[in-house]
Amino acid sequence: MKKRSPNIDRLFEKLLVFPVFCEVASGLPLRSYQQEAGAAILESIEGRLGMTLVVILPRQSGKNELQAQLESYLLACMHKEESEIIKISPTFKPQTVNAMQRLERVLERNAVIQQIGWKKESGYVYRVGKARVIFLSAAPNANIVGATASHLLEVDEAQDVDIAKFDKEIAPMAASTNATRVFWGTAWTSQTLLAREYRAALAAEKKDGIRRTWRLTADE
Repeated sequence: MKKRSPNIDRLFEKLLVFPVFCEVASGLPLRSYQQEAGAAILESIEGRLGMTLVVILPRQSGKNELQAQLESYLLACMHKEESEIIKISPTFKPQTVNAMQRLERVLERNAVIQQIGWKKESGYVYRVGKARVIFLSAAPNANIVGATASHLLEVDEAQDVDIAKFDKEIAPMAASTNATRVFWGTAWTSQTLLAREYRAALAAEKKDGIRRTWRLTADE
């Protein structure tokens, strides 16, 4: 780990507030809906609540950028402890590769991460200190059994992930750790994994009043 300068030491705690981290350290002001969804995800992770959250946003709305910012923020916050985030995409090429490139761009530019230091391992793992993000594919022939998410399991473009693949091989990654699960995607049909999890999250919201879903149209 790189030695931080005295100035960064004084600012470090202030910068590790998610919207400040994005705007000041990464140079990316978040939109209000990005802040709301991000805050709920972080609250579940920090409180070890193990919630399932669903974020459905239209194309070009900043969904993927929000993911990369959240991942880099968690790496910075958890770099002193053994922790793992698992990010699932429907395919390795191009979706997993694109997700890794987005995170890498954030890690390269973020002032806080640059002070701590980061590295890439095994071609699909990004490490900051002891914290790691592991990128995996949900393609039918992908062998991903055995990975464990200690804090967060993300499923991107969940409308394109096979339900049977998720239930058998991906869901157990968060079962033993009570990790927060986030399903990201774009609305498609009612028969997808994303739609199933959205309905379940809505039902849970009605029971306890805790928001678990964010769904915006292109006009919104």
